[in-house]
Amino acid sequence: MQTMDTVEGKEPRLPDLFCWTDDGFRLKSAKCNDCGSYFFPGYHPQHRPGCKRENVEDVLLSPKGKLDTYTIQHYMCPPPFKTDHEIAPYGIGLVEFPEGIRIAGIIMETDLDSLELGMEMEVFDYPLYKDEDGNDVVTWAFRSVK
Repeated sequence: MQTMDTVEGKEPRLPDLFCWTDDGFRLKSAKCNDCGSYFFPGYHPQHRPGCKRENVEDVLLSPKGKLDTYTIQHYMCPPPFKTDHEIAPYGIGLVEFPEGIRIAGIIMETDLDSLELGMEMEVFDYPLYKDEDGNDVVTWAFRSVK
């Protein structure tokens, strides 16, 4: 699978956390093949006790997971979060991926009243603001799968 760290007109807000592939947007992770732990971000390993801490590989997480828990915020995200959009209210969710890792992120493009634990969510690139060259600076976000 081919991966790209940038695509035309889009720049990652935080490099090394996600990429674009030939079959969609994906979060980058790492997996320890000794203890089976997944890490996000991939450069911050949290091994299980007793693990030899060897044999770690970079992996891409599945594009979809299940909503494990969430909350709804009715105020704008505090700094250092930056966006040109008024996004409040917005959701913050913890999504469990099939690999067994849970990752937090904002929930956008979803009717917040329809959120239910266990519902299928997908990760996508969400534009935060434009840089000085007119590119969308993006982060990851979750939305419900329709």
